Amino acid sequence: MKILNKSVFLSSMMLIGTLAAGIVPDEASAAEFTQDQMKKMGIFLSNFTECSYTKITRGSFIDNPSEMVHFAVCHNWINNQKRFNLRKNCGKEKSEGDFYAHIDPKFIRETIKKYLDYDFKEHQGYEDYISYDGYTYCMPAGDGEETPYVKVVTAKKQNDGTILITGSSYYPEVEEADSNVNVRAVVRPYVWNGKNTWSLVSLDMDPKPYPDVE
Repeated sequence: MKILNKSVFLSSMMLIGTLAAGIVPDEASAAEFTQDQMKKMGIFLSNFTECSYTKITRGSFIDNPSEMVHFAVCHNWINNQKRFNLRKNCGKEKSEGDFYAHIDPKFIRETIKKYLDYDFKEHQGYEDYISYDGYTYCMPAGDGEETPYVKVVTAKKQNDGTILITGSSYYPEVEEADSNVNVRAVVRPYVWNGKNTWSLVSLDMDPKPYPDVE
C-alpha cells in the first residue's frame, strides 16, 4: 500500500470490514485454545499485517508515537471508513475534489488503546502523509497494495500470562492459508471496553512473496 508513492499504508478496498472491530476471544483453558479462538487470534494479528507491520513490538510503537498514529489511521481506513469524511484540503494541501480523508482524534486514541493497551496522548502527524492540526487527522484517500494476513498454527499460554503464537502468512485474495510457519507473536489477554481481547506484545513475520497468479 502506498500514499503519495512512499508509505506502504492501505489494504485493498475489497477487504474493508473483513477485520472489523468487535471480534473478541472466548474464554480459554490455561493449556490450550480452540480452533475458533486461534482463528480470532489470527484476525487480531492481521490488523497489524494489513497495515504492513510485520516486525514490531509494543515498546517500539510507544517509543515512536507517529507509528501508533499510522497504525490507527490505517486500521480505521480499512475497517471503519464511516468514521472518515472527505474534504478538499489536508493541512497546507488543497485539491479540486474531495480527495482527503479526515478522522476525529478520539478514534485514534480508541484504536491504540484497544490493540496496544496504551493511553495515547502524543497526537502528531506521520511523515508527510498524515497531518494533524490539533482538531483532526487527515490523509490522501486512496486504495493500496494487497497485504498478508495471519493464520495461527499454535498458541500456548506462558507463565507470565502472555500467549506465544506461531502462524503462517497468506494473501486471502489469491490463496488459502497453510501451516508453513513464518510468524511468531506474543499477545497479552486483557479486557477492553468490557470485552475480552488481547493487546500486542510483539510480532515477527518473515517475508513470504506474493504468489504467482496466472
